[in-house]
Amino acid sequence: MTAPEPAPGDIRGVVLAAGRGTRLGGITATRPKPLVPVLNRPLVEWIVEDLAASGITRAVFNLHHLAPAIESWARTAPVDGIRLASVTEDRLTGPAGGLAAVLDHLSGAEHVVVVSGDACTTVDFGEVVRAHHHRGAVMTVVTQVVDDPRPFGQVDVDADGWITGMVRDPGQRLPAGLISTGMYVLTPKALDVLAGLRGSVPDLDFDRHLVPELLRRGLPVAAHATSAYWNDVGVPRALLAASLHLLGTDRLSRVARPCPHRPADTAADVWCQGDHPAVAGTVTGRVLLGEGVLIPAGSHVEGPAVLGPGTTLTKGTVVRRAVTMPGTRLPAGAHEDAVLFDDRA
Repeated sequence: MTAPEPAPGDIRGVVLAAGRGTRLGGITATRPKPLVPVLNRPLVEWIVEDLAASGITRAVFNLHHLAPAIESWARTAPVDGIRLASVTEDRLTGPAGGLAAVLDHLSGAEHVVVVSGDACTTVDFGEVVRAHHHRGAVMTVVTQVVDDPRPFGQVDVDADGWITGMVRDPGQRLPAGLISTGMYVLTPKALDVLAGLRGSVPDLDFDRHLVPELLRRGLPVAAHATSAYWNDVGVPRALLAASLHLLGTDRLSRVARPCPHRPADTAADVWCQGDHPAVAGTVTGRVLLGEGVLIPAGSHVEGPAVLGPGTTLTKGTVVRRAVTMPGTRLPAGAHEDAVLFDDRA
């Protein structure tokens, strides 16, 4: 990666990682959502690497659900150039409440980049900070146009890209289709306002509480529209879409190598992480194989597909357009268009 353009002042990162991830069902029964793998790498590792690439050298997590697992990951995180800390909340306090919980770690920062721990994105955080600094906003909300904005915080902007209001109401749809991606840049002035709101409601939110309070005080809040990839990985179909999207990007080459034991089938584009038995089954399309994946004779994988470490197929197993979690054992039959996991893994 090329060296980032210097960003203005002392910039800290915050990763909001306290949530339970219940909409992912059994996928998050034993792992917190930030550690759910994308291309067989924890989602949060992609986030932290991108923060570091933007010049951020310090980041802090707010934690709650399965906090020890994320703390353990952070102690051994294979990301150079960034120091990680964490604060564990006794109870969930909402997205903005999670930021308020780590304010003691942000003293002296000129800008704070906040990222939701379920964000799978290729947004350039350095670019966002520079735009925020140039505009002189107290807070910047990274926005994107989506087909159906109702499940998200919707953003209303004026002709110059300044936010005039935000709505979080599934029954209301603003005409622009512009939403908050859960990524923000804040200045100390915005953090001071947040500190005053802390504890005022049990579920402190950016959309419903912090941004409206900033606007009420006449403080400028900017929208930074992005066309970069973003997916909140809130449900299994979103995790599947994010994984298969990144499989087709240059991010694949950052975590894997072309498989030296690829099948003779010229339609196969097989990538590997670690060692695994020789592929005896048939493979077509682009497929990522984690450490120890077993594809025996009589089985078939049709890409795009990502097989997690220790995935085991059997004779008669067919996998199409799917992702498997680590340790998944698949019986004979067709498994397609899904994130697959084994309750016994």
